[in-house]
Amino acid sequence: MQDQPGDTEQTTQTIFYVGSDAGLPHRIRPLLDDQGLRLTACSDLDALRTQYRVRDGTALILDSALLAPDQTVQSFIAELAGDGAPIRNLVVIAHTKDIVVRLQALRAGAAAFFIAPVASRELVERLRALCSPHAAAVGRVLVVEDDPMQALVVERILSGAGYTVRTQGDALRALAVIEDFQPELILMDLNMPGANGAELTAIIREHDAFASVPILFLSSERDPVRQSDALSMGGDAFIAKPIRPDLLIKAVTQRLDTMRAVRGRRRLAEHLDPITGLTSRHYFVSCLERAIAEPGIGEAGNGLLLVALDGASSIDERIGTGGAELVRARLAEMIPARLEPGELAVRLDHHRHALLLRRHGADALLAAADGLRAAVAAAPLRVGGQSLTVRISIGIGLFHPAAGDAITVISRAEKACAQAQGEGGDRVVLYRPFVPGPGDSLHEQRIGALIDRALTGLDADGGFRLFYQPIVAVQSPSRHLMEVRLRLLERDAELIPDADYLAVAGRGGRLCDIDRWLLLRALAACAVQAPTQPDLRLLIPQHLDTLASDGWVLWFRNQLVAAGLTQQRPIIEVWLADLLRRPDEAAILLRMLHKLGIKVCLLDVDLTAAARDLVIELHPPLVKIATATLHQSAPDALLRLITRLHQTGAEVIVGGVDDPTRVSGRAAQIMCRAP
Repeated sequence: MQDQPGDTEQTTQTIFYVGSDAGLPHRIRPLLDDQGLRLTACSDLDALRTQYRVRDGTALILDSALLAPDQTVQSFIAELAGDGAPIRNLVVIAHTKDIVVRLQALRAGAAAFFIAPVASRELVERLRALCSPHAAAVGRVLVVEDDPMQALVVERILSGAGYTVRTQGDALRALAVIEDFQPELILMDLNMPGANGAELTAIIREHDAFASVPILFLSSERDPVRQSDALSMGGDAFIAKPIRPDLLIKAVTQRLDTMRAVRGRRRLAEHLDPITGLTSRHYFVSCLERAIAEPGIGEAGNGLLLVALDGASSIDERIGTGGAELVRARLAEMIPARLEPGELAVRLDHHRHALLLRRHGADALLAAADGLRAAVAAAPLRVGGQSLTVRISIGIGLFHPAAGDAITVISRAEKACAQAQGEGGDRVVLYRPFVPGPGDSLHEQRIGALIDRALTGLDADGGFRLFYQPIVAVQSPSRHLMEVRLRLLERDAELIPDADYLAVAGRGGRLCDIDRWLLLRALAACAVQAPTQPDLRLLIPQHLDTLASDGWVLWFRNQLVAAGLTQQRPIIEVWLADLLRRPDEAAILLRMLHKLGIKVCLLDVDLTAAARDLVIELHPPLVKIATATLHQSAPDALLRLITRLHQTGAEVIVGGVDDPTRVSGRAAQIMCRAP
C-alpha cells in the first residue's frame, strides 16, 4: 500500500523505496521509525515519480531490477531530478554482482550499494548514517581537568561545535558527576591530584553503566610505556596537549559516531529476528504494550491476529522437519507483504505468528485476516516432489473492552484461534469478550467464585497465573528489573483483566488474600532465580490495605528469611491512588519498610500536583510513571516530570518499553541528561 502525501509533519525525514521485495518495507519500517525516519513505499517507478514530485525525499532506495532494459540508474535519476525533485542519498539495490550495475550506481552518485537479499539492520544502519549528518550528532561530554584554564578552553571548543559540556576539576568527585550528567564521552586529564586519570578510568570501568563510555586522555605525556600503561586501565586514546581545536573536535566526533553505530547495530539486532526477518518477540510485545496505551486503540479496526498453521504435526510427519520449515518460511514471507504502515508481525513459535493490525473498521480488519488466509491456501508448495496445500487458522483479539496489557490481548487472540482450529481450521474467528452491564450480579458472583477457587488451589485448569514484565530504569538501564503481573485465568483460557477481578475482590474483602498469594509465589520464584541471577530484582504489587493489616510487616520479614532472600530483597509496589487516600499511614509504612531494607516503588505517577506533592513528602526510592502519562503526554511536560522526580532522589522506571531512549519523543533524547 502506498502512503498518501501530506499525512505527516513537514519536519519528518522521508525515505522512498521502490523495489521488487514487497516484504522489505515492512521489515525495516519499524526500525526506521525508531530513528525518526519515515518510509514511503512505491509499487513501481511511475508511482515513485508521482510521489517524489509531491514530497521531497531525504533518501531514495532504488531496486535496479525495475529499470527498463534500455534504462540505466543514471538516466532514471537524471529524469527524476529533471522533474524538479532533488535527489539526495541514493541507495541502490542490485540483484546481480555484475560490475556494470555497480558502475551505474557510482556514476549516478549513489551513497550506498547493496546486493540482494539485503540484511535489514545493515540497510537501516546505513540509512540512519546518511540521514543524520555529523553536524547534528551532538552529545554530552564531561571534561575532568584540574587546570581551570585548560578546562575552559576545551569547554569553549566543544560548546562551539554544538556539544553539551560539563567540567569537573576534582578527580575524587568525578564519579558522582558522571552518574548525574550521564556523559556519552569523557575527556580525562592524565595527571591530577587525588587520583590520576588512569586510576579514575579503572574505577569508572568497574561500573557496568559506564563500561562502554569512550574515555580520551588529555596529556602532554610522550613516553609510550606510560601511555600504554594508562590505556591498559581502560582508556581509548590520547589527545596531545597543547590542544588543537580541529583535532579535538574530530577525535570526539569520530569516537561518538563509532559508539553510536555499535549501539545502533545492537539495538537493531534486538528488534529483529535473524531467522525470519520479522520483529523479535521482545520488541513486538513492547510495541503491543505501547499500542494498548494509545488513545482510540479500542476502535474496531485495531486488533491482534494470531496465525496458526493447521495440521502442523501431520505436515512434519509427511514431509519431514526440513520441509515443514520451508512451509513456515513461506508463511513468514507472505505475512509482511500484507502489512500496512505502522503494523508489525512476529513469529511466536514453530507454528504460530502474531500480527498487530490497524485498519479502518472491523470489516477491514476481518477482510485483511481472511485475505491472508485465502492467499496462503491458494499458494501450494512443491516440497520433495510433493504438492502441499497449506492452510491456516486466524484468531483476532480486539482491544475493546480495555485490555490493560499485552497478556490479555494475546489471550483473546489465542482463544479465538483455538476456536477456529476446533471448528475444522482454515477459517477466521473474531473473539468478542463478554462485557457485563452495570450492576450485573451474576457476573460478579462468577468472578467471586473464580477467585475463591484460585486462592484454595481447587481450579486446576484455571486460577491465578504469574507473568513477568521487563521494565527499564531511565538512568540505570542496565539494572535487571522484572515486574510481577497477576492474572485470573478462566478454564477456557480467557485472562480476566486486573480491573475486573480486583474490583470484585475489593468488594468481597479478598484483596489481602490475593496480595499474600501473589507475594508468596513471587518470593518462591525469586528464590529459584537468585543463584543464577543475583542482580535480578522483582517488583511485586501490593495494596495499602494489605501493608497496613495487623502483623503484615513481621510476616513479610519472616517470609524473606524463609525464602533466603535477606540479601536479594524484592521491591514492593504501591499504587499512587492508595497512598493519596491515606498519606499519613503511607508515610509510616514506608519508614517501616525502609528499616527492613525493603525498597518501595510508587505506581502510576502522573502529571498532577497531588502526585508531585506526595512524592516530595514520602521520598520513595523508586517511582513508575503511569502508562497513559508516558505515552500520551507532551514531551516537554514528561521531561519536566522526570526531572522533578530525579530531584527528589527517586529512581524513575517505565514499563512497556525495551529501551529508555523510546520513552517519549524529544524527551527521550534529553531525559537522561536532566540534572
